[in-house]
Amino acid sequence: MPVNDILNCDASELWAILDSEDGYEGDRWFMCKGVGMIELCKLGEMLDVGAYDDLIGQFDLVGEPRDEGPWPQTLPGALIERLASISDDEIASVVPQWLTIDELQGSATAEFLTEYLTGLRTYLSAKSGEFYLVNAL
Repeated sequence: MPVNDILNCDASELWAILDSEDGYEGDRWFMCKGVGMIELCKLGEMLDVGAYDDLIGQFDLVGEPRDEGPWPQTLPGALIERLASISDDEIASVVPQWLTIDELQGSATAEFLTEYLTGLRTYLSAKSGEFYLVNAL
């Protein structure tokens, strides 16, 4: 299973997809490449979606925790809406600031984060329904 990837599916399909041998088939996934809950919450705060603590509290664990994962969490609706509509100018403005957070220092570049946000915007704006951040070992 992935580390910090986003899955778009109906709640009733979530565990069947996560437990499936071919769960990655189709276009349900956005590969997050190491951008997880903390990074997204700090980005959401920078984009005035909400306070970091409020946003992190909206990532709700779905189901019973498993020792080795996966651990799917709901994504806050306001964060999804904001990232689905972020403009190129806003991306250019927020990336230098986002790049300075401890979790991204030394592991990301401005080019990577720009591509990440552009791809995430495309993914989120093309889909509807439920989104889950899926964490696993």
